[in-house]
Amino acid sequence: MRLNNEKYLMINVKHHSGLFAIVKRECKILVSRPLYLFTVVIFPLFALFFMTTIFGDGMIDSIPVGIVDEDESEMSRNIGRLCSAVPEISVIERFSNTAEARDALLSKEIYGYLIIPSNFQDDVMANRNTTLTLCYHYAFLSVGSEVMQGFLKALRIIAVTPLKETTDFLGINNETLETLASPISILSHPLYNPSLNYSAYLTFPYFWVLFQILILLNIAYSFGNDFNDKDKIRECLKISNNNFINLILGKLFPYVIIFSIIAIFANILMFNFMDFNLSSNVFMLIIICILFIMATCSVSIFLFSIYPNLPIIISFISMFGSLGATFAGVTFPVNAMYPIFEKLSFLFPIRHFVVITDYLRYESHAFNFYWKSLIILISFNLLIIIATLLLKLRMKNHKHLITY
Repeated sequence: MRLNNEKYLMINVKHHSGLFAIVKRECKILVSRPLYLFTVVIFPLFALFFMTTIFGDGMIDSIPVGIVDEDESEMSRNIGRLCSAVPEISVIERFSNTAEARDALLSKEIYGYLIIPSNFQDDVMANRNTTLTLCYHYAFLSVGSEVMQGFLKALRIIAVTPLKETTDFLGINNETLETLASPISILSHPLYNPSLNYSAYLTFPYFWVLFQILILLNIAYSFGNDFNDKDKIRECLKISNNNFINLILGKLFPYVIIFSIIAIFANILMFNFMDFNLSSNVFMLIIICILFIMATCSVSIFLFSIYPNLPIIISFISMFGSLGATFAGVTFPVNAMYPIFEKLSFLFPIRHFVVITDYLRYESHAFNFYWKSLIILISFNLLIIIATLLLKLRMKNHKHLITY
């Protein structure tokens, strides 16, 4: 009995020594090679600070626009002043004809222009119908929407002006005028992002979309760099005591720890210092981020194990990460895509991560809505078992590398 216990203890010590030896080896590689240090630490931190500063204060304002004034009347000049007073847009130029304005729009000097037709003031004073034409660059959806809202905000005031003159003549007060002009009042309550802050909405998912690509590439490159070199894989197997579990977990451990530290720092920076909206606690969000990192690492190893040719798999993983950016549903809702693509999005960990974190950021009690995505995200870690078996099978086919 005592002999069996000693034997078990020796095997256990040998197992752990092999695991720690692989971890130590991987840490030495990370420290000794500038490329690894840059892609694993420096570039993710640069991406974090870039994403948290690129949107400025999060509001789009003073978008350059122009006015085509064909009337050149006092009223048309008042329209220009009203448009300039709206914070969303800034009138930077007046054009004599639409051709000049269109050229400026195509060259992106401006993102919209308002056409005031000739005889505009005369038509308004004579109570004749007249039309103001608004043209704006809608290839950029967010900018186009802001330009449209800015112009409409100014034009609402202009549209009521003739009616106000009539009601003033008839002795009708302003409250009655408001009822006549807009009999139905609309109260707008933007939920979850009431300040309409682009930074609060986009910074977090954009950073993680980029971060998941870096995780995928780093893990695949790390494994490919060893598994595609006979001497290196022989060394790894020797250090790990010919134990594939030691080899896989030992290589993963330093990356998961480093990426998790970056994730903790990113969450504290965004939600504690930058005061982004967060309905739940930051600790729960950090746990989900670590689960996502582990799931992404598992997917990367799995993809590498299917076809362990480093140049090809790096290209494929880059494409996989880019598709994940689309299927994350940050800029376009997944449920509005074709059904086949909506189902395809379930194969990407980033999709489930965005679903979970959206609920955590905007709803404190939403477990009933995201529990399925949480289970799927955790299930991605099972891929590491399949990857281990596939890589082990590959090593068996190269008997000069390993003995059992």
